[in-house]
Amino acid sequence: MTKKVYKPTVLDLFCGAGGMSLGFQNAGCEILGGIDKNPYAIKTHHRNFPKSKLQLPAQEIEQIDLFNLPIKPGEVDILIGGPPCQVFSTVGLGKMKSLGKNIETDHRNLLYRYFVDFLNYYKPLVFVIENVNTLKGHRIFSQLQTELENGLPAHQYDYPGYEIKSEILTASNYGVPQIRKRLFIVGLRQNINFKFEFPKPNSITSISVGDAISDLPALEPISIPLKPKSSAPRQTDKLLPYESEPQSEYQVKMRNQNHRNGGVMNHICRVHNHKDLYIFSIMPQGGKYKDIPNELKRYSDKIFEDKYKRLKWDEPSWTLTAHMQKDCLAYIHPTQTRSISVREAARLQSFPDHFIFDAPMTRMFELVGNSVPPLLAEGKYVK
Repeated sequence: MTKKVYKPTVLDLFCGAGGMSLGFQNAGCEILGGIDKNPYAIKTHHRNFPKSKLQLPAQEIEQIDLFNLPIKPGEVDILIGGPPCQVFSTVGLGKMKSLGKNIETDHRNLLYRYFVDFLNYYKPLVFVIENVNTLKGHRIFSQLQTELENGLPAHQYDYPGYEIKSEILTASNYGVPQIRKRLFIVGLRQNINFKFEFPKPNSITSISVGDAISDLPALEPISIPLKPKSSAPRQTDKLLPYESEPQSEYQVKMRNQNHRNGGVMNHICRVHNHKDLYIFSIMPQGGKYKDIPNELKRYSDKIFEDKYKRLKWDEPSWTLTAHMQKDCLAYIHPTQTRSISVREAARLQSFPDHFIFDAPMTRMFELVGNSVPPLLAEGKYVK
């Protein structure tokens, strides 16, 4: 008689598309559900985790009534999540300052406290939080650690208490074809006998962009005139055949559970104007906007020196961000005259091809850019 293997249960807060959920599921956990305010994130999460017990509509975490959720105390072993990071990230801080917003009073600074409320209610054995690496140098970090460890004032009588460890990890050191530095905070409930250490890097050589995407079909981008109000035609997401058999172990991993008759979804790229396409064609791999001929520049290269960047085929990508929903000019394909597709971006985040982003193209890019790389989450905190 085969002994049934227990699967630790996981609830994902601020879940986004589900990168961290997927990593923990692949590590042998049961995903109970995800909570997020973004309707496209929730639609994508529901699609890829259809058996989850919790299938809430998109809503602000402030609106969640813990006592009415179908998941009860004692049913969550691991609580994971990535509270919004705009107020902690270098890019987000710059944008907020440019818009004249008060960073110190932004309510998103304290959304992590809802995570603490969930800890107090469910009392999981372990929690994992992912955020931008700059959070560790933010003045709020010590306050965050203290409240994760001891709870909020309202929790003083029954908060379980957690031993906290934190470290900045670089995704390319763990099999992800992207140089992405992120802070991970791990909490162990104080009454359990369990030791945890952050893993040592497990990649001897980094996975390159070429290793990640060379088997995907070539795309010809739609070209439109350079006009102030040019509108791009709507593109249809459809199944496309692979360019070739897998060319690397990484591609084998990405295609392992994809049963769509040898094809791939989400392989659509942005529309470009004629002038940008010409600029792309003359840029070398690794080239930046500041290096293109002055007569082709439409923006100040003192402010936007790397507005355009061409990826290198033989190196990992630089960090993917949610700005891709606005444009992908910082992620120009190394060998084709266009910016990268949603599927190529997903590959660079280590999302396998069976994981489908269920959203309009611009929102797909946002979801990919905001995600935790599943491979980074998979074996590093649960196994």
